[in-house]
Amino acid sequence: MAKGKWVNNKGFSLVELIIVIAIMAILAGAIAPAVIRYIRKARASRATDEARVIVQAVEAALATKAGEDAPLVYNMTFVDSAGNSVSVGLVTNWILSETQSGTVFQDTDPDYPNYIIAQEILENLSSNVDHDYQFFNFTGNNNNPIGMNCSQFASAYNNCPGVIVVYTPNGKVKMMEYYNYGCLIHYEDNEYTYLEDETNFISSSRLQ
Repeated sequence: MAKGKWVNNKGFSLVELIIVIAIMAILAGAIAPAVIRYIRKARASRATDEARVIVQAVEAALATKAGEDAPLVYNMTFVDSAGNSVSVGLVTNWILSETQSGTVFQDTDPDYPNYIIAQEILENLSSNVDHDYQFFNFTGNNNNPIGMNCSQFASAYNNCPGVIVVYTPNGKVKMMEYYNYGCLIHYEDNEYTYLEDETNFISSSRLQ
């Protein structure tokens, strides 16, 4: 040590360390909820973007394929937000996963019309490089095309996104629900809504 200089090598006391840790814990507790809200908002935003792309892909497919290779089938009834019953067609995870996995449907198969639509939808989606839709992870069946509630869906089907699309004879998507990143997005009346507290695909209760 140089002459005339004094160096203080004293470290932090235990009390000082406890105070610092307490302050850090308080700050973390205050910041954590904001961080969680930000993460949820970011996930919901991404899921909404993907839902929007799917709606566009479905409507483009309907415009291209409607009646071209197979007459579309509107054999279900959907109760809209105004309480009206509307004849609709249905596209779900099941037909998208079967098509994406390479299953070939014959023109005598009742699901053939939606298979043709699913082919076009997937082709439209593949042109969007911002998103990767892996419906082929779905292992449900035609009798249970969505499968289960949202909280179980991702873990059961290897993070496969969940989707159910209701379309009308005028080539428009009447309603769609899309689940991904832990977020359920509902589309109806040209609006996309994040159903933050909903744990089930609610559309099935409005289909007959």
